[in-house]
Amino acid sequence: MGQARGEGRDIESAVVIYTAVANGGGAPYAGLAGLVGLDEGRLESGLRTLKGMGLVRLVEGRVETVDPDAALAVAMDTYLGTAAAQLRNAAELSETTQALLTVFRPAAARLQEQVVVQNFEDLETRLSALADIDATARESVDSLHPGPMPQDMAVLEHSLAGDAAMVRRGVRVRALYPRSLLQIPKYSKYLNDLTDVGVGVRLIDHGPHDLLVVDRHTVVLPGVPHVRSSMTLVRGAVLARSYVSVYEDYWLRAKLMPHMARGGQATPAPDSDDDPAAATDFTDQERTIIRLMANGYSDDRIARTLGVARRTVQRVMTKLMERLQVSSRFEVGLKLARLLDPDDL
Repeated sequence: MGQARGEGRDIESAVVIYTAVANGGGAPYAGLAGLVGLDEGRLESGLRTLKGMGLVRLVEGRVETVDPDAALAVAMDTYLGTAAAQLRNAAELSETTQALLTVFRPAAARLQEQVVVQNFEDLETRLSALADIDATARESVDSLHPGPMPQDMAVLEHSLAGDAAMVRRGVRVRALYPRSLLQIPKYSKYLNDLTDVGVGVRLIDHGPHDLLVVDRHTVVLPGVPHVRSSMTLVRGAVLARSYVSVYEDYWLRAKLMPHMARGGQATPAPDSDDDPAAATDFTDQERTIIRLMANGYSDDRIARTLGVARRTVQRVMTKLMERLQVSSRFEVGLKLARLLDPDDL
């Protein structure tokens, strides 16, 4: 690799350090020179470059990497704060963005195919890792919550806000919860709040343990048994596929959330197979979206055609999948083809 330097930056050394530290899930600062095989000068210039780009942090004597997308989000927020700052730092922002997108993101993508397992034992590092995962999710976040729910509703409200933020930026969010939660008013309300912000929610009778699958390549599992702050993080699409399959199996066998009547009382969701009329009682907006979907339009194109946000289209599609009891757009099309006359649209 040729030497790629900006003003005071050593990108080549930075890539060597970043890759080595990421592969090991972190590294002691004291032994970093031996790990990466760089002389002291290049080690310092590489670390200075990584720190300046927000790609590493020092935690209790250990160097840890930051996902390039998370670093990019911080860089964008920093440089786009005011119009004056944009003008003063345009050249540096362009250089940072180019390096993050063309050098470090591909490096991180290659690492995702490798299996990396990290264990987190204390609450602070666990929460920090989860925050990074939420911030960098791009396609999907699937969670399974069979265990006891938090007693502090502020925890759930914080989680709800995070889920809503991901839905707004186009991430598909799904969650599986115990059916028994419907018997507890505050938890029943929370589940309905989730569906209102666009999260797909289904109910199960029981599950093995908490599970979080992000973008089909990152998996979060419980760590040490009975230690709530303990967490195991698995990265790598090869191993994550097994957990994806487990989650999809639970999702397909789970029950839909019931509709909530006045007063907060749950009523069973209609079964579209037994009641075709209920399944095809669509609003004008739903009929238009179905027609455009059948014509091969993407979510973005449907949103532009209707003059609505992309998340509005995704929310309608999620509710259609729940009403028809299917798990994909393809299955929506198949089921509607059996139930509807095209002229009805």
